[in-house]
Amino acid sequence: MKQMRTRFLIYLLLLVPLTYSSAQSPDDGKVVGNAYVNTYFKFSYVWPAILSPYDTKALNLPRKSPYANEFMLFSARQGDAPFGVILPAERLNAVTPHSRGIRDGADFLDRVQKFDPNQHAAVQSRKHFVNADGITIDQLIYTENGGYSSATAAAFNSFLIVFKCNANSAVDLAEMNKSVVGIHRIQ
Repeated sequence: MKQMRTRFLIYLLLLVPLTYSSAQSPDDGKVVGNAYVNTYFKFSYVWPAILSPYDTKALNLPRKSPYANEFMLFSARQGDAPFGVILPAERLNAVTPHSRGIRDGADFLDRVQKFDPNQHAAVQSRKHFVNADGITIDQLIYTENGGYSSATAAAFNSFLIVFKCNANSAVDLAEMNKSVVGIHRIQ
């Protein structure tokens, strides 16, 4: 009996590293060819040819949330210009001292749309639709201080995947938005 217990314990100890090494995280994504592929959320995003991947650590963004409710997944930009896309994930319904939590894509866009008067923002359009792959998308397209911007949100698991795009022209923004709504699920 003691020998059987010892073997079982050894077996369990051998399994522990395997379970930790296969654990996934929201930021388990990588660039594959001209696409960002995230195996945790099981989606793929092909960025437009006008953009190139950009190291998210080099972005001048607010520091990471201490509440484990936000994850920076990917970013791409247009050459050395400050235009492109950033892709964070926000945990849905994550209550923090500063927020009751984001309920869904529409709630997120309501928050984005509370523009500061100094932003000189104007909404161009706001849409709620299902893309060709069956993903429900909420999208806000607006101008801000003369620039072209959009915020697009799609729910995956218990997270909201957000695409924040900004461009120098309406044509470039349209190209970015077309790539964003083309996201698709992977196995």
